[in-house]
Amino acid sequence: MPDKLEAQYLRPDQIIAERERTSLVFLPIGPLEWHGPHLILGTDPLRAHVAALELAERLGGIVMPTLYCGTERERRPDMLESIGFDRDEYVVGMDFPANALKSLYFKEEVFAVLLRNYLELLIDDWRFKRVVLVNGHGGENHLAVIDRLAREFEATREARVVRVAPSLGFPDGKWSHATREETETVMVFYPENVDVSKLPPTNQPLENTKWAIVDDQTFRGTPTADFTVRPEEDPRDSDARDGRRVFAETIAQMEQYLVRELGLVEAAGGRG
Repeated sequence: MPDKLEAQYLRPDQIIAERERTSLVFLPIGPLEWHGPHLILGTDPLRAHVAALELAERLGGIVMPTLYCGTERERRPDMLESIGFDRDEYVVGMDFPANALKSLYFKEEVFAVLLRNYLELLIDDWRFKRVVLVNGHGGENHLAVIDRLAREFEATREARVVRVAPSLGFPDGKWSHATREETETVMVFYPENVDVSKLPPTNQPLENTKWAIVDDQTFRGTPTADFTVRPEEDPRDSDARDGRRVFAETIAQMEQYLVRELGLVEAAGGRG
């Protein structure tokens, strides 16, 4: 059955009613991106989608169709070195040389134009005053585009545009890639799409450069001595029960953030 929260399943009068009640709209965002051989390419946008639905259920508002789009660019020399590459290699995002398939990254300028147009449609045409960009992707230039446009639209229109991320510890959460947290979340909502048997046996370390699986500390410049995934973030130890707990904590953190940032206590009050 269609979800009553999603815009594509709503009549005009339902969208107008929710606009008048909360003026709140959620837009999930993320590219189709390599997440190791064990996870689906839609990991980022699908995690954003389920997070947006849960937030709308709690806070009110409608959820737009997921925007399967995102950008990346070449990695900085210091980041390459932290992951285990030579400083002068050319690597875009998570498209490591050993990957079997490239990610569908849009050019930064294309992503920016597309997101700008989407914000214009939601704010200028549909006249929503609270836009929440539920972003599943952590690329530095991807985040910079979102934040730049959010600042511009807030400065030039009577609207709030805020970004949240389905990452534990939000807004200062981890940005690990294809490790345990992401794997466990996908296990909860799309269990048939996870296959950790595609990874090597647990007695073999997961090399960053070989599998394009990278933990948060490595992204922050503190890799392991052998440039492998830390044991506590190893996706081969994933458990859907932990995924449910972590996802619930993450949703609660985003909900508290939005209530504070958008003043939603009296305005929305959930769907009762």
